[in-house]
Amino acid sequence: MMIPLRTFVKMMTEMLMLTYVDLSLNPERYTGYKGPSAHRIWRSIYQENCFRPKLNPYESFPYVLSSDLSNMCLEKRVFYRAVSGLHTSINIHLCSKYLLSEKGVGFAAPPEGEWGPNLDEFQRRFDPSQTLAEGPNWLKNLYFVYLLEMRALAKAGPYLEQEEYFTGNPTEDEETRGAIRNMLGVIYNFPDHFNESSMFSGGKQASMLKIEFREHFRNISRIMDCVGCDKCKLWGKLQTQGLGTALKILFSGQWDSPESEKQFSVKQRVKRLHRTEIVALFNAFARLSNSIRELENFRIMLSSHSESPKNVFGGVPNAAGKTLNVKKEECSSGGAKPRLGS
Repeated sequence: MMIPLRTFVKMMTEMLMLTYVDLSLNPERYTGYKGPSAHRIWRSIYQENCFRPKLNPYESFPYVLSSDLSNMCLEKRVFYRAVSGLHTSINIHLCSKYLLSEKGVGFAAPPEGEWGPNLDEFQRRFDPSQTLAEGPNWLKNLYFVYLLEMRALAKAGPYLEQEEYFTGNPTEDEETRGAIRNMLGVIYNFPDHFNESSMFSGGKQASMLKIEFREHFRNISRIMDCVGCDKCKLWGKLQTQGLGTALKILFSGQWDSPESEKQFSVKQRVKRLHRTEIVALFNAFARLSNSIRELENFRIMLSSHSESPKNVFGGVPNAAGKTLNVKKEECSSGGAKPRLGS
């Protein structure tokens, strides 16, 4: 009997018209998509589809203040931090692949313009003075969602190891399977995985909360359809579906007995993940990994400036696993209000 696929996102295969896109030819980077349209997307996600403890006192600041997170239950905190981490990751991608100069004319000029890290844009989006002191917390949420997706890969690992991967080239097929086994081997040995075992464990009320949790995330997936920039929509949908697939693995109950995977052949096993879900999960985890690497590059760039990088990286772990702890700044309502990043 086919087990229903309890998806957390609107499946791409549910759409009538699909277009195949080579992601390597369409890298995620700054596109210039900003302003009211981009702001409405994230404002709708945070204000209408994230759980909130109370009304935010800052009209132009739709995020939940870190001081208010303790007023929400564990499940709602996890939801908010996962969405915040995803948003942070996307913003880091845009800052690290920023259009520094337009297309030039001449033999030596780059045909697509000059792309690279924009430190000023990074500070605008994450500096405490621009974000009501929330920037460092958003950076921490990047690590949080990274651990969440890593845990999902570990939990579904036995299933993914037996999945057949077809690229159209037998040699590449085997290389892909080998690369996935190697990656999962590293993940299995990681010592500090996200622990989902204490979530949704309160009977009927917890079951209702899980349904609400899933529906909120499905709404976020639908909102991504409204993005006005095609490339932004492509990468936003991909990473949202990847996170939704991770949530499905962690909370659907279908992977709670991973040892059973080895008892069946590929044809005998129930199909628990669609092809698009697997592709999205791997790509989303890759984007988070890339964000953490780019974050370290920004840390190095900031350290080379006269101003200390601690303002942005307070409490955020570096590549060596150490944290920079600074006192959280108090922000007055009379100061400059932060802008909603695209």
